[in-house]
Amino acid sequence: MKIKIFMIGLIAITISSCTSARYLPSSDNIDVNEYGSYIKIIHKTSESIKGELIAFDSSKIVVLEEETKKCVTVPITDIQKFKLRYAQPKHYGWTILAYTLSTIGHGIFMAYTAPINLIVTISITVSGETAFQYSDKNITYDILKMFARFPQGIPPNMDLASIK
Repeated sequence: MKIKIFMIGLIAITISSCTSARYLPSSDNIDVNEYGSYIKIIHKTSESIKGELIAFDSSKIVVLEEETKKCVTVPITDIQKFKLRYAQPKHYGWTILAYTLSTIGHGIFMAYTAPINLIVTISITVSGETAFQYSDKNITYDILKMFARFPQGIPPNMDLASIK
């Protein structure tokens, strides 16, 4: 009974993986992406903001909000923390079930090899999902601007309302 519950939970976790923003490139096309990276900003006082990182300067961050499709300016002093994703994650969830089931051919040794396969494939899946992302713990604001659509700032003749 415990194994059935465990397998149902494992299948549910595998199927229910989160998706990331569609404008993020695959890992093969990171260097040719014309859009900014996906960023989630946690405010100190108000709601969090999610969307494309448009620009950054020494006092504020401009984000094209995911829901409203409008640019929002956030002062750096109001930011508690942020998470940045610059490419689509690798999805290895299918390997958990496939490699664990492949140990059936091991016979009695399956009692040893199945848990090892399970541990290894889960750790690889978790690392694949968290690849291509940074947080305020990993990078500084100066490095953050490299991931913006306009890393040198918004051009002087461009209106924020025209950015889509």
